[in-house]
Amino acid sequence: MTAAFRYEFLMQVRKRSMWIANGVVVLLLGLLSARGREVGDLLHDPDAKATVTSVAVAINLILPVVYGCFLADRLVRDDKLGVAAILDVTPSSGAGRLAGKYLGACAAAAVPLAIVYFGFVALYAATSGRPVAFAWAAAVFAVVIAPAVLFVGAFALVVPLLIPAPLFRVLFVGYWFWGNAITPDAMPTLASSLVTPVGSYPLQELFGYRGPAGDTELAGPAPGAVFNFLRPEATPATAWLSVGVLLALAILVLSAAPALRARTTR
Repeated sequence: MTAAFRYEFLMQVRKRSMWIANGVVVLLLGLLSARGREVGDLLHDPDAKATVTSVAVAINLILPVVYGCFLADRLVRDDKLGVAAILDVTPSSGAGRLAGKYLGACAAAAVPLAIVYFGFVALYAATSGRPVAFAWAAAVFAVVIAPAVLFVGAFALVVPLLIPAPLFRVLFVGYWFWGNAITPDAMPTLASSLVTPVGSYPLQELFGYRGPAGDTELAGPAPGAVFNFLRPEATPATAWLSVGVLLALAILVLSAAPALRARTTR
């Protein structure tokens, strides 16, 4: 597992295309954000928790589209290169290699997010004189951003065993904005539910975030909305439940990889 983790992490993190794509998205995100609120005001906001949380929301809504697409060929690649059969006959554990590949790919995907996020936090802490922002940022990263990376990473690795990777990328981009950015009162969507990877429940209940204006309910049942059975009342307990559900789904999907791979290589 350690060797697979190291190889996958270094291979992925050295991809120039990954850094270029993330850089372009961050640049566009910065330009769009500058139109809505002055960056100077954001850097001098006295509420450190609200500031770092709002930045995490923007990062976690856009950048997963990038790493979700980049991770889509990580499992099928070994079969395409003809090395999967060689790895299968080595004494190493197949489960260990899978776990290492998964964790290494997810760790590499998290690096650009961490650089962008904590880079802003460092700038904010220096400008506003509030080093407590680092503590809040670490908590938000661990509870909101990291589960999203693990959730998306599991699906990005496993689903291309069933459908071609290019098709997965197209469907994933559509799913991401449908299931995370569209409000339940607009159309049937999984947004604002326990299985929303952007972390609606923990954002609202654990970090007090309720949209840019502070008056939006991000989680919980919506009147007349479809899938309300996935939207229990928002409480700290259901916030932690949402984190657990996302991680459990990631493990469940990843556990299906060996059987799916055996089926596709027959």
